[in-house]
Amino acid sequence: MSKNCTLAETAKLLKEAGKMVIVSHISPDGDTLGSSLALAHALRMLGKEVMLNVDDDIPSVFSFLPGIGEYMRFAPDDSVPADLLIVIDASSADRAGNAMNVVKARSVLNIDHHKTNTHFADYLYLDSDAAATAEIIYSLLLELGTELNTEIATCIYEGLYTDTGSFKYSNTTSRTLSIASALLTYGVNPSLISDNMEVKSRSQVEMLGKVLETLTFLRDGKIAYVEVAPELYDYNVDTDTFVSYPRYIEGVEVALLFKQVEENLTRVSFRSKQVDVAKIALSFGGGGHQKASGCSIHAPLKEAESIVLPVVEELFP
Repeated sequence: MSKNCTLAETAKLLKEAGKMVIVSHISPDGDTLGSSLALAHALRMLGKEVMLNVDDDIPSVFSFLPGIGEYMRFAPDDSVPADLLIVIDASSADRAGNAMNVVKARSVLNIDHHKTNTHFADYLYLDSDAAATAEIIYSLLLELGTELNTEIATCIYEGLYTDTGSFKYSNTTSRTLSIASALLTYGVNPSLISDNMEVKSRSQVEMLGKVLETLTFLRDGKIAYVEVAPELYDYNVDTDTFVSYPRYIEGVEVALLFKQVEENLTRVSFRSKQVDVAKIALSFGGGGHQKASGCSIHAPLKEAESIVLPVVEELFP
C-alpha cells in the first residue's frame, strides 16, 4: 500500500534523489509522454540524472515533442540502478511495463490522476480531480521552484490537450484552461500541437477505412466495437482515436477498440457516454476514467474479444 504524499512531500522526494528513471505507461498517449518529458526537463535543470523509459513503441505523431528521442526501451534482462523510479500517469503496476522489474530503485513514486489507481508504488501523489496528469506536473514544477520554458510548457500543454480531447471533454475545468492560458505565455504554439495531433497521415486514413469495415454492433446497438487485426497493425500509425467513431454513433452506450499488437497481446480501449467502463477495465487489470479506460489482454484478437465482450454485454441484459 502506498504512502499518500502531498505536493510538498512529492517535491522533497525528487529533490533528495540523484538518479531517477521516469516511466511512461504502455500504449503511451500525449499525457503520459508530455508529463514525463516536462518533469525530465525540469529535473535536469536542477542537476538531476534522469532516464526516460516506456515499454512500448511510441507513435510518430508525438515526434514533435521536445526530447521524445531520449526514450529508452529496456530489455527484460536489463538491470538499471536508480535512487527513484517515477511512474507517470499509470494506475497499476502492469501499465509501467517491465520497468518495475528492470529498475533497481530504492523506492517507487507514482504520480497519477486516475480514480482506479491501485496504490502499487511506495509513494503516491494522486489527484483524481485533475483533468490530466499534466495538471499535476504543472503544480509540481511550481512547487519545485523550476523555471518553465517553451519546451516544458509545450510538453505540459500536450498532456492537457490529449486528456481533455482538445479541451472539449467534460473533465475540462476552469483550472485546466487557466493552466493552458499560463502556458501560452511561455511560447507554446497551439497550432503546432493541433496540427501534429489532428492532421491525419495518409496511412492513418487508409487504416481507418479498413478498421471501420469491422464495425460490429451488439445489444440492439448499445455496444459497438472495431478491431485492428495483427496484419493491419502498425505502431507508427496512431489508432487511439479510432474508438471515437463507434463512440459517437447514435444509440451507442459503450464503444470498444480491440488492437492486437503482439502474437498474444491485445490492447482494449473502452469509451462510454454514461457507463463506468473503468470498472470493466480494472477487472482485467487495467484502469482509467469512468468514460475512457483501457486494459491489456494476453491473448490474440479474437480470443480477447471472446473474453471481454461478454462482460460488457452483461451491462445490457
